[in-house]
Parts: sequence; C-alpha cells; structure tokens
Amino acid sequence: MAFGTLVLPATFVPASAQPGTVLAVTDLVDDGADGSLIHASRLSTYLEQKLQALAGDHLQVVAGEQVRAAMRAQGIAPQGFLTRAAATTLAAAVGASQIVTGRWSTLALAPQPDEPAGVSPRGNEHRATAILEMWVMDGTSGAVLLQAAYTGRAWGAGGRIVLLDAAREALDRAANAIAQL
Repeated sequence: MAFGTLVLPATFVPASAQPGTVLAVTDLVDDGADGSLIHASRLSTYLEQKLQALAGDHLQVVAGEQVRAAMRAQGIAPQGFLTRAAATTLAAAVGASQIVTGRWSTLALAPQPDEPAGVSPRGNEHRATAILEMWVMDGTSGAVLLQAAYTGRAWGAGGRIVLLDAAREALDRAANAIAQL
C-alpha cells in the first residue's frame, strides 16, 4: 500500500489585484484671481492621473466624467462637497470609499519684482503662485482623513504656462500626500 501526498495548486488573488481604496475626485473650486486662464476647476483630471500613477494597483480612481455626472444628478456644485452629507452621498453614487475635494484659494500671476507696473500685459506676467486647499473624506462616515494646503510657485517666460506650472506643483504635492493615506 503506497501513501502519497496530493498537492493541489491553490488559487488566490494577490492583494495588489484588488484596489484597497476607491477615490472620487471632484472638480476643484476656483477662487483664484487668474484661474480662468488655465481652466483651474478642471485640473482635477491632472490630479486623478497623478494619483493613479503614484498608487498603481493599490488605488482606483473613479473617472472624472462619472463623478461630474453624479454631481449634476444631485444638483450640487463642487462647493457643496465640503459637507459630510454631500460627500457620503456622492461616494455612494459612484462607489467610492474616499472623496477628494478642494479649492484654489490662490491662483495668481505677478510681474517680476523689478519690473515697472504695466510693462507686462495682463495674463503675461512672469511669476505665479498657486495655493490648493484639499480635503479627503471617508465615503461612509464623512470623516475628514486629510485637510491641508499645498503651494506651488513658478517663474519663467510668462503667461498661462507659468500659472499652469505652479498649479501642477501644488497638485503634485497634494497627490503625494493623498497616495500615502
């Protein structure tokens, strides 16, 4: 009589194959002076892409259009997502475990310090500052998981590109913090 061991391969799904966190990023509120030059409210798309690249398989980001459609269906502007109730309602609508919302408190172009006033036409200044106030809320309880401000500064040839560079620097800093939650 022979005894043997039968080994059957086990089937398992690695933890990295199932995202642990599903994020929904709302459009960012633009309270900045020059945000309209770069469509600042839609820079949430850049943040979504950055978050997905940083977190890889550990994070899933809900498509921006799906988030915007849910916002429209609820009749709430981005400013409304600063409340816990609105954040949890949106999270349930899009299947997110966390909501990322924020506002540009500063998006401004400025001339060089030694440049006489009026030399650069409006929108063509050489320095830019971007300050992004960001909140990450739990999708179930509405608890604030992260509340912080991120600053970006840029200088260069001037105009919209400098402002966009400053905004992206602030968004990069925010994405790094969110990805580590």
